[in-house]
Amino acid sequence: MSEGTRFPIRIAEELILLMLDEQSGYLEMVPNWNFSCVMAGAVLADLALERRIETDLERLYLVDPSPTGDELLDPTLKDIAESDEKSDAQFWIERNTRQADEIVAAALERLVERNILTHESGGFWGLSRSVARSGTFPTQAVATRRESKVRILSVILNDEIPDPRDAILVALMHTCGGFKLLLEEEDYEERLSRIELVAKLDLIGRTVAAAVRDSTAKPKTRRVIQTKPIPKPGYLVLLQRDFLSGNISKAMYGIYRKHGPVVRMPFKIRGKPVVSLMGADVNHWVNRHGRFYLRSKDYIEGLEHAFGASRSLPGMDGAEHYRMRKELQTAYSRATLAQRLPELIQDCRKSLSRWKEGDVFRATESFQNHISSQISNFAMGVDCSHYVDELLAFEHRALITRVQGALPDFMLSTPRMKRYGKRVRELQEAITAGHTTALRKGKPRDLADAILDLHKRDPQFLPETDLTFPFVASMVASIYLGSGLAFTVYNMVRNPDVYARVRSEAESLFGNGRELGGDDFNHQSIDVTVRLCMESSRMYPVIPWQLRTVMNECIVSGYEIPTKTMLLICQTAPHYAEDLYRDPLKFDIDRYLPDRAEHLQPGAYAPYGLGTHMCLGHRWVELQMAVNVLLIAHHLQLEVVPGNYRMGINPFPTLAPNRKLKFRVAGVPHPV
Repeated sequence: MSEGTRFPIRIAEELILLMLDEQSGYLEMVPNWNFSCVMAGAVLADLALERRIETDLERLYLVDPSPTGDELLDPTLKDIAESDEKSDAQFWIERNTRQADEIVAAALERLVERNILTHESGGFWGLSRSVARSGTFPTQAVATRRESKVRILSVILNDEIPDPRDAILVALMHTCGGFKLLLEEEDYEERLSRIELVAKLDLIGRTVAAAVRDSTAKPKTRRVIQTKPIPKPGYLVLLQRDFLSGNISKAMYGIYRKHGPVVRMPFKIRGKPVVSLMGADVNHWVNRHGRFYLRSKDYIEGLEHAFGASRSLPGMDGAEHYRMRKELQTAYSRATLAQRLPELIQDCRKSLSRWKEGDVFRATESFQNHISSQISNFAMGVDCSHYVDELLAFEHRALITRVQGALPDFMLSTPRMKRYGKRVRELQEAITAGHTTALRKGKPRDLADAILDLHKRDPQFLPETDLTFPFVASMVASIYLGSGLAFTVYNMVRNPDVYARVRSEAESLFGNGRELGGDDFNHQSIDVTVRLCMESSRMYPVIPWQLRTVMNECIVSGYEIPTKTMLLICQTAPHYAEDLYRDPLKFDIDRYLPDRAEHLQPGAYAPYGLGTHMCLGHRWVELQMAVNVLLIAHHLQLEVVPGNYRMGINPFPTLAPNRKLKFRVAGVPHPV
């Protein structure tokens, strides 16, 4: 049993449960000064209930300095015990706001450990099934307690008699305006007198709530944050060698080292100034707080419109984004692909069989087509490979015109682009025609099934006009995965010792001829292959940055960023940080071993994006990539052509090896 689960559920934890919006999957409160005061006040309230302190409107008194053993409470208790400060609760609340982030993080982690909350990919939380069904949760080894919202709403709406803890919760929620989020406006106005009555019932709650209220209105200790001017380097920064070679992550890290984590870039996107965010601390901030301050809709809506859509998963934020992820997460999961592993192996081998000893092929184009045919089968259920070239050309032109603004919009309406746009519509028609009830009978459920089923169940949430974009997005994602495979195979071939070790893992899996399942591809059996893929994604992430718009003014690393600012978040810049990675320019798969685990430092490793928009299918991608790398190593002995080739990168619209990278099949150790 972990530390957090040995104690009764704390007030800070229950506040988290009360503020959690189950429709959007995250806390409703913006992490500002008021919120920090409320979380600090919750800790003081619990210390009072534990009889470690006493407080009134004039003074906070230390009663018992002995630790509670609870990591949520003891740092504040120690601070009070070791200080000579003789002051009131307001002072200690304001002083403790510096620990608010740690309090929230610890509370969320403990709620997951208690199986009260579940934590999902992208930084979303939701009630566990057992709590959602029963309306109760365990608070100690045997006792149960009604779920926080059920209990508090019964006190407010049904006039149930609250216990002292519930009175404290009501007082704190009322102080921060939480009931305005929890109740409908009409219910809030009608029950306001009841809320105010309950908030005054308990002396501790009344005292702490008053201190929180005073801290938010007239703080005693809060320092005025002095923001810094955002540096703006000249155009010459874009002429540095790493930019010219296409290595965006390394180039942006160079800017970060010289100018800091927040930089006004010397170019515009669609006529708007651009501010770039870089660094591990910034990544950590985006993961924790980005959902409150940033949105993705603004930059991607032009791309959506190019495909006739009104909105899409990458362009959604808040509750509708959370719902869409929930609806599609099973289709994008590793488990879904693992169930079809024999088919994946067969498809991969069929593709590899076209390469004979002595053949020379272009790396990027060949591996993109190789992966596209797999995604066609496993995500769309039809062969979409003959659409790929047109889809890619149309999507690239849409990105350049509608997102980057590098070309005028009419360049998407040329005769050639009109033909390609027609092919996009044909793709949707082919997928829809192949997913009738009769044709799908007995076949494994795929992504297209999930998308079409959602459309049938709720055509207003996902209308027919919005169906094309998710289909195309899956095929475009296969292009990115193909580029990632080209980078990975290059790194494997350039490192013969790694190549030999991957081949050994492949021999152990495929050498006996048995049919394999998803469980066979575990961390022990494919450890070297997984670390090879991770290191390739560190050095050559196919999506090195992402665009966002500031929707609420924010302060990042001491820089004030106003609303409507376009942000270019280079989440992969830390991949080249010397303080995070030992010799970051060196290809080294051992940096992911447990005794080093350099990638686990906060904000250090982000090849799949950040926060709520982290790639939904990254676990699928990891398995598909590993299976392909293992089969290539097993069946083919490859050489880089020309022999003196050094990695060159085509950076737009996403990273891929340039056309000069080729492979020669030097041998076929295990013919397909």
